[in-house]
Amino acid sequence: MRPWWQRAWASWLLVSVVALAVYFVDYGQPRHLFWDENYHSTSAQRYIEGIAQFEPHPPLALMLIAAGEKLSGANSSLDKNKMTLVKYIGGNDLPEGFQPWGMRLMPTIFAALAAIAFFGLALELTRSRAAALLLSSIYMFENAFIVHFRAIHLDSFQMLFAILFFWQFVRAWRSETPLRWQTYAAMGAVAALALMVKVNGVLLLALFVPLYFRDARHLSWRAWGKLGRDFALKSGSAVAALLLVVWAVFYVHALIGNRVPSMAGEAGRQDIQNMSPAYRNQLETSGAVTPWLVAGIARDYFKFMDKDHLGVPKLDVCKPGENGSYPLSWVVENKNINYRWDSNNGKTSYVQLAGNHLSWLLGLAAVVLALGLMMARRIFGMPVADTRIYGLIEVFGGLYVVFMALHIYLGSQRVMYLYHYFLGLLISYVLVVLLWMYLEAVKPFVKRHRLALLGSLAAVIFVSYAYVSPLTYHWPLSKQQCERENWLHQTVECQG
Repeated sequence: MRPWWQRAWASWLLVSVVALAVYFVDYGQPRHLFWDENYHSTSAQRYIEGIAQFEPHPPLALMLIAAGEKLSGANSSLDKNKMTLVKYIGGNDLPEGFQPWGMRLMPTIFAALAAIAFFGLALELTRSRAAALLLSSIYMFENAFIVHFRAIHLDSFQMLFAILFFWQFVRAWRSETPLRWQTYAAMGAVAALALMVKVNGVLLLALFVPLYFRDARHLSWRAWGKLGRDFALKSGSAVAALLLVVWAVFYVHALIGNRVPSMAGEAGRQDIQNMSPAYRNQLETSGAVTPWLVAGIARDYFKFMDKDHLGVPKLDVCKPGENGSYPLSWVVENKNINYRWDSNNGKTSYVQLAGNHLSWLLGLAAVVLALGLMMARRIFGMPVADTRIYGLIEVFGGLYVVFMALHIYLGSQRVMYLYHYFLGLLISYVLVVLLWMYLEAVKPFVKRHRLALLGSLAAVIFVSYAYVSPLTYHWPLSKQQCERENWLHQTVECQG
């Protein structure tokens, strides 16, 4: 009988404990709103008070943030109605005694769940609990994820759904038998959840193309009728599941937001101006929320999002204090963002969007090696050591290219920030796991000493995480201590 620490439940328990510790330590600090918290907190409050609204992002994450605030009871004794009147609220305008930890609850829970899910994805890839535990440290101890995900931000929700989608994809990719239509439907549903947090979740849909080509290898391309029916069933299942989830999210959005916005506030006036007559009539008369009305509400919502994004400024590198950056510079962790700093007794506490420098370097190396391997295979016909691993390297390497191309285009349309790279960073970390597996396949020495090498790598990743942690957790630093954070990478502009 194996000792308890070698059993499956022990590894899942260990990952869960570490994830909860990493994300929940001091997550209520600072007690002031920062960055997009000033926007999303007002959106969440409108859901709490049942006020219909439109926002620049789909409603799923905002409704979950509101649910966390409601469940926590953090500010239940306060009158927060004035938060509903504006799209952005300054710190001085918040109700006296407002505590942000309630609205940070759900983002932080989902952030911890995403870290646990990444271990599951690594386990699915490596089929080794020890290797998966050590390799998942690259995600677990990612400072940029920690500082951004446990705030009143949307990205932790999308990250969990994206990891679950990749996990489903890997399982489907490795199937030796034809996939059932239910598999496509399940993947379509999870992709829709990511899309209902941020629209760049549409990137996940690109993986359906290589998946179906692989799935259809058992069918003869000459049997057009059978192939057509198979494609129609599976693609139709994915699309139907996606649309159903989108409809369901907007149905819940309509049920919760059943009150007419107040014309007394800028937010209400803006929302009412963008409502169709049918939507306004339903709110004013408390009419039934019909399927067709939900479709109309979704149309109004997406029209508002498109209109809002047209008003976002473009990157201006000459503007003093510009926090935006070029997408191609994200790979080297360029343009860390200072979300907030507070000084007291000669020391300064920072909330800094700063990544784990070693992990970002490993992610970049994995992308370069993956693209190099793909070119060597496709252009020069180089044989590969393990076609199953190589196939996944090619898929995720291609997905990374699609991600960068999409965001380079978006970056030409509007200003973008370092955290817009998070999906790309996740893909690079998946490539780290895949490249390690490929390295084991071609280098017997690496496979023989797997645990020692991975253990050493995980230890160095943790040291890098600890080095950046004061900027992650809002811990006070003297000017001299702060300057040490710039030894390896120009990360923070020190105050004091």
